[in-house]
Amino acid sequence: MCRENHVNESKAEIDKLMLTYFDFINGKYLEKALESFAEREGYGQEIVFAFFQSDLDEYDIAQLPRPLDEKHVLIEIGYPAVEIEQMAYLDFKTFYYYLEENVKKKWEKIQQILS
Repeated sequence: MCRENHVNESKAEIDKLMLTYFDFINGKYLEKALESFAEREGYGQEIVFAFFQSDLDEYDIAQLPRPLDEKHVLIEIGYPAVEIEQMAYLDFKTFYYYLEENVKKKWEKIQQILS
């Protein structure tokens, strides 16, 4: 976690952030991510991460622009995907909505390929 960051608050910013996250996680990493999320454990690859509170130690939590509680997930996208580190704090309902929508899209693509 770096010091220069931007916390995304608007739906448009968060939509873009989540699109970037799932662009990296889809494919061979998606199954591992789903297994981690089912256990309320974070998952990331290279420059994209989803953190639950239990994933972070006291030092990491102290570096955040605001604390991460047990009811939220922190999405973090770093350089070179973005110039300034991007973050979003999502409640579980919102996070799992994005996850469900992404999995549905991937399933639809698979069905099209198999048809």
